[in-house]
Amino acid sequence: MKRFLNKLFVFTIILVFFIISTGSFKYYTLVIGVIVSAITTYLFESSIVKKTLRLYDVLKLLYLFKYIVYFVKAEIHAHLELVEIILFNKPIRPAIVAVPYHVESDYGVTLIALTVTNTPGTIVLNIDTNSKLMYIHWINASTFNPDEARLVITSGFEKLVEKIFG
Repeated sequence: MKRFLNKLFVFTIILVFFIISTGSFKYYTLVIGVIVSAITTYLFESSIVKKTLRLYDVLKLLYLFKYIVYFVKAEIHAHLELVEIILFNKPIRPAIVAVPYHVESDYGVTLIALTVTNTPGTIVLNIDTNSKLMYIHWINASTFNPDEARLVITSGFEKLVEKIFG
């Protein structure tokens, strides 16, 4: 049972990374994602998870679900903002902003970077692990202050990532 929980957790994490990185919820993408996740879990689960997971750890899947819901909401909001820019010729303020992050886990930083990149209007250009900064190109920057940009772009994702990987 304990090894099953490990495999279920790793499978779910890999599948979510796959879906976020492809940016597609189409049937064939999900089938390929399930196959890739199953094979990867079978091959690498013991090297990814160093300890036997407890039931509490599996509850983190609920936070992962909450993360996905939050991401979908952010995705819709970003699409609507881009539609407004395109249809109504709204002026834009493109900028590259240094956004600090406070997540300790490499998996968490990767998940946030993938999410920001898959959200229309933003893309992570570089992650400086020494100074804990993500350099993000933002199509319509509302601020150039790093802390304010963090509040707008990544803070909601960070709170959930810390509950998942923290």
